[in-house]
Amino acid sequence: MATWEEPLGAALDRVEGRDKVTGRAVYSGDVTVPGMAHAVMVTSTESAGRIRRIDTRAALAADGVLAVLTHRDRPAWKGTPDIPYGAEPRMPLADGRVLHAGQPLALVVAESLEQARRAAALVRVHYRTHQPVPTLDDALPDAYTPTGPYLVLGDPDSLRGRPERELAQAPVTVDAEYRTSAISHTPMEPSSTLAVWEQPDQLTLYDSSQGVFRHRPALAAAFGLPLDRVRLVSSYVGGGFGNKSFVWAHTYLAPLAAQAVRRPVRLTIDRKQVFTGTGHMPETRQTIRIGADRDGRVRALTHDSVNPTSFVVDRHETTTACTRVMYPVPHLRTTTRVAKVNTSTSGAMRTPGDSPGMFALESAMDELAHATRLDPVELRRRNYAEVRPSDGKPWAGNRLLECYDLGARVFGWGRRDPRPRSMRDGDDLVGWGMASAIRVEHRARARAVVELRRDGTAEVRAGTVEIGGGTLTTLVQVAASGLGIGPDRVSIRAGDTDLPETAPTFGSRTSGSTGSAVHLAAADARRTAVRLAVGDPRSPLHGLAEDDVDAESGRLFHRDDRGRGETYEALMSRHGKRTLRGEGDYNPAADSPRALSTFGAHFTEVRIDRDLPRVRVTRHVAVFDCGLVLNAKTARNQAQGGIIYALGAALMEKLTLDPVSGRMVNPALTDYHVPVHADIGHVDARFVGQAETDVNPLGAKGLGEICAVGVAPAVANAVFHATGHRVRTLPLTPDTLLAAR
Repeated sequence: MATWEEPLGAALDRVEGRDKVTGRAVYSGDVTVPGMAHAVMVTSTESAGRIRRIDTRAALAADGVLAVLTHRDRPAWKGTPDIPYGAEPRMPLADGRVLHAGQPLALVVAESLEQARRAAALVRVHYRTHQPVPTLDDALPDAYTPTGPYLVLGDPDSLRGRPERELAQAPVTVDAEYRTSAISHTPMEPSSTLAVWEQPDQLTLYDSSQGVFRHRPALAAAFGLPLDRVRLVSSYVGGGFGNKSFVWAHTYLAPLAAQAVRRPVRLTIDRKQVFTGTGHMPETRQTIRIGADRDGRVRALTHDSVNPTSFVVDRHETTTACTRVMYPVPHLRTTTRVAKVNTSTSGAMRTPGDSPGMFALESAMDELAHATRLDPVELRRRNYAEVRPSDGKPWAGNRLLECYDLGARVFGWGRRDPRPRSMRDGDDLVGWGMASAIRVEHRARARAVVELRRDGTAEVRAGTVEIGGGTLTTLVQVAASGLGIGPDRVSIRAGDTDLPETAPTFGSRTSGSTGSAVHLAAADARRTAVRLAVGDPRSPLHGLAEDDVDAESGRLFHRDDRGRGETYEALMSRHGKRTLRGEGDYNPAADSPRALSTFGAHFTEVRIDRDLPRVRVTRHVAVFDCGLVLNAKTARNQAQGGIIYALGAALMEKLTLDPVSGRMVNPALTDYHVPVHADIGHVDARFVGQAETDVNPLGAKGLGEICAVGVAPAVANAVFHATGHRVRTLPLTPDTLLAAR
């Protein structure tokens, strides 16, 4: 008998890896159906105004063109989807108003993609232009408290104690403004939607989606359909980072076009439309004031933030959420404001609010450490929150102190000379910085089915979507562990609303919520098999208590007598059972009695040439408290990817708006720079790795976003240590360093 190895935590290869590297994996843009036509969006070249006229005559006369849709001649929308998963309350092609450059104004449908592109170039739009509000600087005087549907993201303001009075009396204070730039998701896969009307009231969409079940109600509302008449399929997603968390214009327009031409229509957006039409992380300006005792204990803190929002809907970036729960500050005030700019609506981006907010907070804490002459790690230890500061709830696991200990030891933090500009290597200034990380652990209801077959194999059925983080692999491991069979004996069906409804693959909900549903389903299937065995006089396990039976290598056995048992195959064959079905329904309470969060600590080394102030991150160590690690390899890969992603925002990424026209200057990878291998040094990601069953039955917490929180301030703090100059603006490009001298 082969030696049993526990599947959970094992460093297994991706179950879909071979298909991806050999090209057999099917993404939404790869799906084809008979009679399929192609659509291309015509987008605005102006930022503000109205459409005077759209001349579509040349486009309609072009070869292969089936239709040109505008706001004047499109099929009617049947309803308006609810936020948040509808992205915007205003439907595409709703009217003649122009609110931002890149806004869809027309849709060309043709026999081939090439014909649709050529015809789209022939559409002429005549505008009545208005003076745009091009940038946040222009809009700041009119900033206001946000209203509307995006308040579900969280209250923009909070207050406890009397922070102003305490700040005025504090022995040590920090008062600084921090700025972060707008950045883009830039996933490898541009979003693609193929719409098929099976019947006049039956719609199937093959869509690049991070949450097929969350998107289905928006599509049903837009087309006036019952929910069960809309099916969404999303086999694989080539990167999302949040831009496929919402339903954007193209996903509505594909079925609208298919309805108009009465045949299937695919709409795949181009790279520039990824930048202008599927959300982004907005620019922020944040002011933090800290009042502390001389021993570094924070007594009072205020955090005021403002970000641009579109003219379509108010959407505030929740930059102050972490500030409310990170440190036990008795006197605290936070505010979030928005200002109208002629830009596209921002969206969730790994990790919304937390990354820019923690850049400000953790930079300010580093400034406090310098002012009090405390080691940055020691300062944070003195301000460790024993309970959640916002409401006093006990943590359902908080191993942040262990993250500090392990990270500092692995990094070699004890060798750090605290004096700025004190560490050098030849012509390089060397800086060491660190920062904390925290993120609320979100939960959502999830269902799954695990079917155990007579031959000892099993299948997982769950509607979750694989976006590149390894979800399919970890869910297979969860099922294999629960059944006591090898993971190579488990397959999975996913990414389809015809399957059991799961949590979406965003907001770091998959491991905890969908993983728990699979865990419960596997336990249910195994329990059914055990009951069958202990109640069967022909079974070696007859008469045992259910809790006395364990399973490994496809075999049930007595815990105290491993030789007493039988295989699933023998048991099911004897009873004429082809399959045993297990169902899992994870339905967490809306309000947990314990505070749920993930935690982390980042330690980073930068090198900066004394003459050419370009920041190079040569070494980064991060430690995360994310509960049970389901797969050592995918977790490490996920964490490294999130860190590298955040290094891009820290060092180079910036969406630039023209200060006159409001148009985006760099909506393409030719000008919008993201990290490549040569930009990244050694990244070492580690985990505390203890199961947190107070959080969910599986004991795992989300990792997809916590790994990016705290990276940018760790780098900025290392830059200060290297140079002695504090840079409070992201990205940390050479010009910002020069300006800080």
